[in-house]
Amino acid sequence: MRIERICPNEAEALYDCMRTIDQESQYMLYLPDERSFDKERFIDDIQRNFYIGVKSENNQILGYLSVHISTLAKVRHIGYIITGLVNDLQQQGLATQMFDETFKWAKRKGLRRLELTVITTNKPAVNFYEKIGFKIEGIKHSSVYMDGHYFDELYMSMMLDEVYEAETENIL
Repeated sequence: MRIERICPNEAEALYDCMRTIDQESQYMLYLPDERSFDKERFIDDIQRNFYIGVKSENNQILGYLSVHISTLAKVRHIGYIITGLVNDLQQQGLATQMFDETFKWAKRKGLRRLELTVITTNKPAVNFYEKIGFKIEGIKHSSVYMDGHYFDELYMSMMLDEVYEAETENIL
């Protein structure tokens, strides 16, 4: 397995990955078979935003992390993260590698803040995000409806300049 950028010509492979994860995980926003494929939209999205993936030896995408940045000047310093990894590859350090590469990219890009949301009952994901430096900012109550129940989401963020300032202070 290798971690590398997802290119526009891999739009179909990315879509296949997303559908697989949608079917495996109850925590993704899309229900199985709810996601639709518009190749041009996927290509445009890959070109405008940052996508990194877990790729197999035969170039199958088995996990992804995307960072979406607004075109609005007042919020261009924020990257919103969406991520997923097939079940068989979890707990192997691949998500950590995707996030590490994303942090490097975000620093080069000049982002100040990364953010994401996660369903509160997804304890492994919450613990992982906290372990790599995300902090809980708040709760979005009853924001996701699934299996006949409403679930809360956590707003989580990482202030990149604080991370970099702390790293610099440790060096000095």
